[in-house]
Amino acid sequence: MRNESPLLSNVQPVLYATRFSIIEGIQVDCLPKEPMEGKSSGPSCSGLLDQRVGARFSFQTFMKPKLCLPDGCILHWKRIYCRVCMSQIAYSGNTSNLSYHLEKNHPVEFSEFVKSNTDQMREAFATAYSRIKTEPTSLHTQQQSQDMNLRHSLDHDNRRHNDLTVAITNFICEGLHPVSVVEEPTFKTLMSTVDPGYSTPNKRDLAVKMVSQMYCRTRDMVFSELAGVVNCGVTTDLWQSQTQNRTYISLSMHSVNYNSANGFSMTNKCLKTFEVQEDNTAENITRAMYEAFVEWGITHKVSGATTNGSVDIVKACSLLELSVEMPCLGHTINRAMDEAFQLPRVDSFLGCCRKLVDHFKEPAMFTLREKQKQHGLTQCTLISDKGRTWLATLAMLQRLKEQQVAVTVTLTETSSNHHFSSDGPNWALLEGLIAVLQPFKVVADMITSCRYPTISMVRPVLHMLLNTTLKVKEGDLKEISMTKEVISKVLSSTYSQNSQLSQEISAFLNIATFLDPRYKKLPFLSTPERSKVESNIIEEAKAILEKQMSERSCLDDFSLVSDEPPSKKPTPLRESSASTTTLDNPLAAIFCQSDADQSQEELHAQVVEELSNYKSQRVLGLNEDPLLWWSSHAPLFPTLPKVMQKYWCVPATSVPCHRLFSSSGTVLCGKRNRIAPVLVDQQVFLYENSRSYFEPEPCEDDVDNAWENNCRLGRPLE
Repeated sequence: MRNESPLLSNVQPVLYATRFSIIEGIQVDCLPKEPMEGKSSGPSCSGLLDQRVGARFSFQTFMKPKLCLPDGCILHWKRIYCRVCMSQIAYSGNTSNLSYHLEKNHPVEFSEFVKSNTDQMREAFATAYSRIKTEPTSLHTQQQSQDMNLRHSLDHDNRRHNDLTVAITNFICEGLHPVSVVEEPTFKTLMSTVDPGYSTPNKRDLAVKMVSQMYCRTRDMVFSELAGVVNCGVTTDLWQSQTQNRTYISLSMHSVNYNSANGFSMTNKCLKTFEVQEDNTAENITRAMYEAFVEWGITHKVSGATTNGSVDIVKACSLLELSVEMPCLGHTINRAMDEAFQLPRVDSFLGCCRKLVDHFKEPAMFTLREKQKQHGLTQCTLISDKGRTWLATLAMLQRLKEQQVAVTVTLTETSSNHHFSSDGPNWALLEGLIAVLQPFKVVADMITSCRYPTISMVRPVLHMLLNTTLKVKEGDLKEISMTKEVISKVLSSTYSQNSQLSQEISAFLNIATFLDPRYKKLPFLSTPERSKVESNIIEEAKAILEKQMSERSCLDDFSLVSDEPPSKKPTPLRESSASTTTLDNPLAAIFCQSDADQSQEELHAQVVEELSNYKSQRVLGLNEDPLLWWSSHAPLFPTLPKVMQKYWCVPATSVPCHRLFSSSGTVLCGKRNRIAPVLVDQQVFLYENSRSYFEPEPCEDDVDNAWENNCRLGRPLE
């Protein structure tokens, strides 16, 4: 193998790159033994090297027409001639031998060839580089676009996955679902349908991280909302987890707050849920409630508590020395109904009604439907109250009364062997029970629909029920009289003035009622009793004024202590001159008193004047909002609204009314039973504080009614 010079190594790449152009562009001559100038036989593929190489080498060609070959046809592809020395050189398809021949035998021609080739190469590379620099290739642009789209896609996927995780956390916390729901196969299928690439968090991460983080954030928000509360009431919700065999108390606070923009509004927040131990129950409840008061900074702000009447909770409130322990109106009504329905004759009658409803569910259902058509009655099924509240019992009785004609005719035609006689006194008993229960339903609907404090309604409602609905009349059936007496006894014993505790409750309710512009006339009280209520309000208002003056005095004393030199403290000109004039006046010691020296008589006169102004205002309509009235009249009354806030912050019921008088409470119990004990406090806290206090839990009563109306009244199966 021959050695090639360094100069040749620089030329070889160009020759190799254009070797086919060289061959195709060579100009051949008719006389191979003589140097000939080439003729062009066609267009050249490489203008860069044709003239240089073609002028130096050529193939042997043929030009005689008798062989039927065209002029200039190459006779032998393996031999080529040098046009400088006419030497024959072996040609194997590349230009290595040609370059070597020039370098060895014709150095002058070879130098010219190399110099010309280098200049042309420099221009070619410069042109190519400028094209690349000024016009980016489409491949590079496409790659950048793909990278950007990938980044956007990843960012979008990350955001979407984060949003899905937050949504699952909210679903569990705000819906009071167990964290184990994420491991349900159907839940995983649901999430994979939403996003096939999403990985659902496991229950451990939810319990340890996500729920706890959400609890901390919500807790901070509740803290900030309670910072400005002056007076508050608390409620205790005693409930049991049947699956865990544990008893809990959920502690909530309530307040009536004021701001200049929105006026008066209610605030209801759940503070803590704690387990009730079996031993020393009252003491444990007391300790847990006190710790919650300290934790939330409301120890000296609690005006009273509303409970379900549990002995241990009542004792705990007494140990905490709360101002008043208010019985829950809803629990009291429910307890009274339970005792009334346990009367032997009433219980037996209700049992007959349930059997009658069951009879018309299957055997006589279609006969009843025909009778409803004949008598022009609403085509509907009868209602059963099994396992439900007294409101469901009332609905059952009302439906029977509504369908009395159809039921009676059907019973007469189908069978006479029924406990429910078509013409006996049972229909009168049914009507009597409806007359007793219906006013209680009106009360339940009224306090459930209220979006303002209901404590002021307790005394008017009790007065109406005890003196009208439950008053025994001549002609009442014995069962009805006994029912009224039992219910009256429960209500009276709970809210009467026979004991010291009941007297405190009664006085509290009277003040709360008087401060409601709808009921301020207090027609159910005697004149001395009304005077007593007004005197109590005057004392409350004076105490508030004295406290304000004391706080103002403390602020004034504090403002006297300052690091700023006296000369730098700006003093208004009028104040300075007035102070000088006052000090110079010899009567100042007698007539110029500070706020702290204001006499009790002056405070009393101020409060009496404000109270008189309140009494002279128009009585508000029964269906109007008292909080809205106080918001619009707050500038007229500097003290009475503060008394109102102190009393109205104590609710009339220990839980939202819709949980007492509907299946909403049953739905909530089912949800709470599924929560793990370690997460009960956090999840109940998040659930209660993420929804409105008046928002009922979704229930399936409407679904049951729709099912009955669409299925049980359809055509019989064939």
